[in-house]
Amino acid sequence: MTTSDGTVDGATKIVDNGPATQRWNLVIMGDGYTGAQLGQFATDAQAFANTLFATPPFGSLSRAINVYRVDVSSTDSGADDPTACGGSGTTARTYFDAALCNNGTRRLLVVDDTTALTVAGNQVPQWSMMMVIVNSPVYGGSGGSVAVFSLASGANEIGLHEMGHTAFGLADEYEYYLGCGAETDRNRHPAAEPAQPNVTVDANQATNK
Repeated sequence: MTTSDGTVDGATKIVDNGPATQRWNLVIMGDGYTGAQLGQFATDAQAFANTLFATPPFGSLSRAINVYRVDVSSTDSGADDPTACGGSGTTARTYFDAALCNNGTRRLLVVDDTTALTVAGNQVPQWSMMMVIVNSPVYGGSGGSVAVFSLASGANEIGLHEMGHTAFGLADEYEYYLGCGAETDRNRHPAAEPAQPNVTVDANQATNK
């Protein structure tokens, strides 16, 4: 639940394409992995890196990208999963305080951004983007200052999605937030042009971005 619930065990460069000062540096950290599970975290981080470079345009840009793994061990496995969103009620003692059920939505999985950014800065000062893999099978993720995703089915695709928010400022391209039938105000955007580069209110392909 706080940084007293784990330790930072160091950084490893798992994809080395040159000096950090001359590359785009992705930092992958884990939460909810105990010391005994750090081998699994290493496997999960490498699997995401493999998926990243198998996904256009990252494969063609691979020589410009480094990937670092930062090992962080937690006292407990998993993440907080409050019953308020239909979760198990688990409270996990983890270094980055990973928690589901934010803003009343179970799939909205977040960590303590301040702590995550501090650790990334200490371990890889030249970081360009950082993300946290949460050792939970419950579907969830988020993309803000820090991209976060769980180990649910399709985990690496979740990670790519959240990376789009964090690294590139992309908007979601679905018309709901809480889910179909749970809301009626998410399927139309206000008349103002959205700032995100991948969405527009201009239906004219000759003039839209």
